[in-house]
Amino acid sequence: MQHQEASRILNYTVSFLSLETKDIKYFKNVLGNHAISFLKAISPNTSYFLYLYKEVGRKYEWTDWLRSEKSKLESFLTDDNVILYSLILRGVPKGFFVLDYRLLPVCDLAYFGLFDDVTGKGLGKFMMNRVFEEVMERGDVKTLTVNTNTLDHKSALPLYQKAGFNIYKIENHKRSASSQLENKEYL
Repeated sequence: MQHQEASRILNYTVSFLSLETKDIKYFKNVLGNHAISFLKAISPNTSYFLYLYKEVGRKYEWTDWLRSEKSKLESFLTDDNVILYSLILRGVPKGFFVLDYRLLPVCDLAYFGLFDDVTGKGLGKFMMNRVFEEVMERGDVKTLTVNTNTLDHKSALPLYQKAGFNIYKIENHKRSASSQLENKEYL
């Protein structure tokens, strides 16, 4: 008799936030770090994106792209209006963010996260300032949006709120836990 693991159901709340670009205020007293750079990737390949996605999201149920068809991810990543930025620390990726300009004048901060070994060191504020720089440099964005949920890192929502984002909608959701996906390779 084969043992079937019961599927765990996770209840979580999604917060949708927005920030008018005219109200952007950069984080002050953020230490510059000459060991940090940002690598801009236009049309990155799926394996690189999934490496970053899994490293950041392994504890936070970031499994949506692992559950979807590879062609959908390729379509997202190869859109000229979707740009991935890797935070590089001493030559090694340690975080990333994705700016989605497909619905201008709105830009969605589609992904934003750091690897576990660098969280809690002020890099989130440093990276958010870079998000603001990139969005403002374009000049055609009026509103920046982002969403986070209660499965994400506990500092995600407070960081967005400190950055000036305001919640405009909250939704409650349920999903199956991803234990069956933990060791699955993306096909």
